[in-house]
Amino acid sequence: MIEVDLAIVGAGLAGCALTHCLGRNGFDGSTLLIEAGRGPGGRASSRRHRGDLIWRLDHGAPALNFSAPPQGGIAELLQPLLDQGVLVEEQRPLVWLDGAAQRIDGPPQGLSYAGSPTMASVCEALLAQAPGRHQSVFGCRLRWLERSSGRWLLANAERTEVFAAKRLALTGTLLAHPRSLAMLAWGEPPLRTAIPIGADPQLDAALQAIAGIEASVRWNWMLALPAIEIKDCPRQIWLIPQAQQRWGIERLVLQLQSDGRLGLVVHGLDDGQSITPESQPALLRHHEQRLHAALPEVLQPWPQLQHALEQAESYGVMRWGAAVPTAGGLPAHLQWCEASSVGFAGDWINGPGYGCGEGALRSAVALAEQLKLP
Repeated sequence: MIEVDLAIVGAGLAGCALTHCLGRNGFDGSTLLIEAGRGPGGRASSRRHRGDLIWRLDHGAPALNFSAPPQGGIAELLQPLLDQGVLVEEQRPLVWLDGAAQRIDGPPQGLSYAGSPTMASVCEALLAQAPGRHQSVFGCRLRWLERSSGRWLLANAERTEVFAAKRLALTGTLLAHPRSLAMLAWGEPPLRTAIPIGADPQLDAALQAIAGIEASVRWNWMLALPAIEIKDCPRQIWLIPQAQQRWGIERLVLQLQSDGRLGLVVHGLDDGQSITPESQPALLRHHEQRLHAALPEVLQPWPQLQHALEQAESYGVMRWGAAVPTAGGLPAHLQWCEASSVGFAGDWINGPGYGCGEGALRSAVALAEQLKLP
């Protein structure tokens, strides 16, 4: 069993930035990063394909957007990534479509950075500056949390992987939010099971706030298109609300591959059907079929892309169960619960950048400040 001073659950932007900031701040305790996926990135990860070795596709967040030029701790976090070329300012156009699939003027494009060569490169670079005594475990989905004798015990569903930590940081809501109950057939959020009501009033308030967070679901369909030449090819095609309602699509993201092919991610909206472990395979097929039917109409302004769909290869649908928080949030003063030695970071923390990568990074910087002492 691995025993550490701090366990961080989730290797998305918040988890990787938190790990990086601890190293930068001189944290001399041992740290462990636990991630259910095969590598870092979370919603800023990049999909590879088993039979296509050069294929890389950002199938979640395609960029980091900022409400204002980064300053303070955020600037200190990002500057090395900019210097290394891991982050580059996005210059490619962002276009908008109306309900008739006509291009229209949209709101001004703010400051946006893309990962290079992919968004996963950002989290990989952040982890390269982890504290000296750091370990990462990938491919482990935690199911059980227990607080015993002043330490946290964490385990997967089969309890074949068990970890112990003095302190715990959760960078996603799955282990704390009731949304996990229906989707994973759990009886109670694991964090609530670990700390009974009344044992830590601050954590009670935090869990109540987390339970009130609402998040939108995305069904992202991934496609490989042949090499085509398109003048001023946009990076993203956003649909206005009327168009989103008509086609059930939020946006399209285009990503050029190293061999000239074009990757396309269709960010499909949820249609309200309930999901269980048993119903998920059928729902994945359903959303791929409906997005396939809608896409030719959406791409009317780009005949080359319409034509390329005839030769497109589907790389499947990815369901993001909590793609973007839309309402509610955890107040910043509840980010660290001292009595239970548990903290939180993510884009669902209230403050600037809420619901965006900016918010995830800001929350990580803030939590790292509170965790300076081992």
